[in-house]
Formats: sequence, C-alpha cells, structure tokens
Amino acid sequence: MKAAKKKNIWKIVGIVLAAVVVVFSVVSLIVVQILFNDIFSRTAPREQGHTAYLRYWDVEEQYGREAVSFLSGENRLYGHLYGAGNSEGLVVISHGLGGGEESYFAETLYFVDHGYQVLCYSNTGCWDSEGKNCVGLNQSVLDLDAALTWAEGESRFDGVPVFLYGHSWGGYAVAAIFHFDHEIAASASVAGFNKAMPMILEWGEGMMGPLVYAEYPFIWINQKLTFGKTFDLTAVDAINSTDTPVLILHGDGDETVGYDTVSIISQKNHITNPHVRYVVCDKEGQNGHNNLFQSLESIAYHDELNEIYDELYERYNHEIPEDVEREFYANADKFRVSAIDTDFMDNVLAFYQEAVRN
Repeated sequence: MKAAKKKNIWKIVGIVLAAVVVVFSVVSLIVVQILFNDIFSRTAPREQGHTAYLRYWDVEEQYGREAVSFLSGENRLYGHLYGAGNSEGLVVISHGLGGGEESYFAETLYFVDHGYQVLCYSNTGCWDSEGKNCVGLNQSVLDLDAALTWAEGESRFDGVPVFLYGHSWGGYAVAAIFHFDHEIAASASVAGFNKAMPMILEWGEGMMGPLVYAEYPFIWINQKLTFGKTFDLTAVDAINSTDTPVLILHGDGDETVGYDTVSIISQKNHITNPHVRYVVCDKEGQNGHNNLFQSLESIAYHDELNEIYDELYERYNHEIPEDVEREFYANADKFRVSAIDTDFMDNVLAFYQEAVRN
C-alpha cells in the first residue's frame, strides 16, 4: 500500500514538473518573440526640422540622386544612387541597426566627392522600405545580397568595380556576404560582429544577466525558424572563403559589439584570407562603436549641442515646445555635426584603390 502511494506521489511530481517545463517553454517562446519584436521594431527617419544630422535636403542643390528599389524576399527596399556616372567604382553602403539609407550620409558624400557612385538603401523594416520590422541580425546580409543582385542586373555597372562599406549590423553584412555569389573588389567592415547568436547573447546578458542563457534554446529556435541556414552564417567563414581584400576596423573601447568578445576582429587568429587588413581604433574618444569615424571637432560639437538641449529640456519641464525645438535644430551646424574623421575615411579609400591596382 505504501509502495503504491509513494509511486503515485512520484507520478504527480513528474506530471507537475512536466507541466512546469511546458508552461516555461511556451512562455519563453512568447517572451522571446515579444523581445525580438521590440528590439527589431521598425525604424523611421527624423522629420525635417527635428534632426541635427546632415540629410539630403541640406545638399540637394549640389548633389543629384536617383531613386532605386528592389525586392528582398517579399519586401521591396528603397534607396538612392548618388554620383551616377562617376568612374572610380560603385560603393554599396550597408547601414547599422536603428538607421536607414541616410544614416551614413557624410560617408556617402565623401565617396561621391572622390569619384565613386554610391548605392544607399534602407534595410527591411527601416525607413521607407517595406517590412513590419527589421526581422533580426541576419537580415542585413540578405538585404545586401538583394542590393548587389539588383546592381548586377543593371548593365550600366558592367565592368565597374564594386566596393562595400558597412557599420555594425552592416559591418556583419559586408563580411558575411562572401557566403553569396557576388563579384566584389574590396570590402570595409566597421565594428562588425562575427555571428548572430553570440551577439544576441551578449546583448541579452546586458539586459537580463545570466538568465538569458536559460532562454538560449528558445532564442535559437526562434531565429532558426526565422532565418534557416542563414542564421548560422559567420563573417569569418565568409572571409576565409574568398581572396577578396577585406578591411576590418574596430574600436578597442566598443561596448556595443565587444572588441574582445563577439567582434570579427576578435577572431583574427581564425582568419586565413591573406588579403585581410586590420585597423584597431584606439584613440581616446574615437574608439567606441559610433565615434570611431567621427572627427574630434564633431564629437566636441555633439557634446556642446547636448548641453544646450539638456538645458532646454529642464527649462521647459521635459516638454520642449515645437517651435523652440525647431529653432534649436535650425541653429545647429549640420556639417559640423556630421563631420567624419578624414584619416579614417582616407584609410578606407586607400584600401579600395590598392585592391583595384592589385
């Protein structure tokens, strides 16, 4: 009798544990999807009069552009071609998470001024491009594949060397793209991560602590169902699959894509492509995730504008009137705000030019 009773207790315990596991699993899958929907929610550009950054409307009288669009999966992506007819080559820019096609506008103008055509576009779920959200970290390489496929279908680019430039999300894309079949002259990856899953876990640990590792199976299932084989693509494997010159630039103080942890540059001992060059940005104030390509003057001016904005924020009790905010942005020198570090960009340009010569 006691044995039967004991057996029933263990049976109940087993059922309860199984129920807990099922509930935890279902809840985890839902929570992971909610978090991804939030992290990769749609992005939108700041409206005119509400941004201090250089945008096309500030230079449209000096620079022409052509609207372009192409499909990435089921979504149509929109962008522009700048410097049409320039003869040095075509630079395709892959933007970072949270941005859009004009997020690297100063770099775009730099390349145009140095004789290149530049293709800028917004990834899935970003700015004017279609898509309910940005999907995930691997989406950038799929969208870059679509952009390059579009360019290859344009006869005007026949024989034109194609160069890549990408930062962060885009830094991963312009390295991982070598898993796909495209003819690329050279690629510059700025602050790129090597693989999606470690990047997700590093971000997750910052938000949830060690608890994120309990969610590992559910994160993997979610992203594997979303991206399939693409989820497993690493930048290092892609770089090693080609002999195309690749320039890897990273700040040693990067806290977004960890320099020593999840970055491409942290895996340099595993990179066998002999045409890879590394640039470690270690100058204080220009060694982070977003400031390594900004000029020192731009960084100082940013700080100055932030102080002014904070004063307005406090003066108006955290609700700055529309006309006051517009005046603030109207008085900002957008060229100073967006000024890039010429040494940084000259390094990228010299790398492109050397790749073509060789």
